[in-house]
Amino acid sequence: MRHIASRMKITRLQSKSQQGQALIIFVLVIIGLLALVGIVTDVALIYVHYDHLRRAVDAAAVSAVNQYREGRQAQDLYESIVQTLQLQLAGVQNVRFYWCNPGGDNNVEYEPGLYYDSQDDTLCSDPPRKRVRVEAELPVGLVFLSLVWGDQVVLYNSAEAEAAVLNMVLLLDTSESMAYDTCDPNLPEPDFFHCLDNCRAAGTCRPFDGTPSVRWAAYNFVDTLMRDGVDRVAVYHFDKTPVISQSVEMLPCSDPPTLTIPITLTPSSGMIVPLTTTKSLVLSRIQNGQGNYNDPLNVYIRPPACDPSTHECCNTPTHVGGWYGEEGDGYGYRWASTNIGGGLREAIGELVNNGTTDAAVWVIVLLSDGAANATDWAADVNQWWTCPSPSGLGPNYRTLANPGIPFCRDPESDGIPTRHCPSQEVCDRGDPWYTNPGHVYDEWVYDADDYARDIADLASSQQIAIYTIGFGPKVLNAPRGRADAGERLLRYIADVGDDGDLETAPCASDYYWDDVVVDMPDPGENCGNYYYAPDAASLEDVFESIASRIFSRITQ
Repeated sequence: MRHIASRMKITRLQSKSQQGQALIIFVLVIIGLLALVGIVTDVALIYVHYDHLRRAVDAAAVSAVNQYREGRQAQDLYESIVQTLQLQLAGVQNVRFYWCNPGGDNNVEYEPGLYYDSQDDTLCSDPPRKRVRVEAELPVGLVFLSLVWGDQVVLYNSAEAEAAVLNMVLLLDTSESMAYDTCDPNLPEPDFFHCLDNCRAAGTCRPFDGTPSVRWAAYNFVDTLMRDGVDRVAVYHFDKTPVISQSVEMLPCSDPPTLTIPITLTPSSGMIVPLTTTKSLVLSRIQNGQGNYNDPLNVYIRPPACDPSTHECCNTPTHVGGWYGEEGDGYGYRWASTNIGGGLREAIGELVNNGTTDAAVWVIVLLSDGAANATDWAADVNQWWTCPSPSGLGPNYRTLANPGIPFCRDPESDGIPTRHCPSQEVCDRGDPWYTNPGHVYDEWVYDADDYARDIADLASSQQIAIYTIGFGPKVLNAPRGRADAGERLLRYIADVGDDGDLETAPCASDYYWDDVVVDMPDPGENCGNYYYAPDAASLEDVFESIASRIFSRITQ
């Protein structure tokens, strides 16, 4: 019995010992699980903060190259980077950026009285590229790991961004109206043309020339945006030019009535300088037109009513064209001079035929002061120089009885513009650059506005971004409380040049097309890719805003 009792006592002691061991194991398992949960929690916290840091640094790098492209100094870039990081993510510290700026002022004050050198030779290349590297740190407080590791870990991230290679066509309106600030169009005919001749030769046709002026705003825009040897920039102009085919019109003189003058319109492209990486060439072609009478980048003057073969001239009219559409004297819309569609066609062709495709951005920046009132379709068979019209007839809707309708434009019901394909075949085919497949074609009302819209659709199909600038008060003239044809057209071009989707049109330019009722921005209000510049002095801010929106890309 004593032996049995002794064994039972030993068994009870062993059982208590095993229970104690199990309790220890259980406690250790719980501690391990808590430690695992703590590690997972802290790691997840670190991962989330690192993702936020990465996104913030990427945004700061893009902001930096935008500032770099605009020619800012090192301190400007640093402050822009810090501001972007602080807006994106609080608590970021030890911010640094580096770039290639040999010989420049690269000292950056990151704290009062403390500086570092932002020059990094590894970011330099030949040809030069605008590359920026941004570095930043973010302290992250730990929860469970603070018991064994420390109170926090410091995360680090860097991003390198490069301003995308730019392929841009700057398309400038040089129509006759671009000199109306200098030459009053209500002057008698000889005086008006003498004024145009004089200001063009002197380079003082405001607001196109002079200071401030459209020309110099364009010069500064290219000077700021273009990287010599890297970006490709072209300059085109439009007025009566460009023209596809040659036409000859027989102009009867009022005085002497026995004389008829042949006026020839020759094919032309509107090119001032083709796409080139030579910045000095682009700048010189913009600048040299001022005061150079024969330079094409100058305000348009209608040709004199003179026969070049016989040197005979009309006493009246002295030049082709006029104010109210009196076709009998060779006046009227056939010599209107705002061929927006033709200018866009040439700009698209320049980018498609000569633009680079490797990480390049294709952009057209279009400036105009009025509505489209001419096209570049021309043929001797119909003698209608500015509107594509059937033989012997044309949409000459502007008359003395109805002077409010612009040249080469059909009447608009309640201010809503027509929208037609150039032929029934094209409408039925539904080509992607026409926005109204299936629409019933009416050959009598396809006008200059329609043509410009169709060419804008073509640009969208080629993934070309378009920014438009409505310049001066004439583009706003608002009959019946609506923005006039000039701003409506430029807003449409900007909307399809944004993403090609009119359902997301920031300027609501599809208001006349869909059944959806949308609110149009007020006349003169910027929207999407459209900007309004009331005068030459305001163009600098407009061009600067466009430059800041031409996007950049993250490279690392």
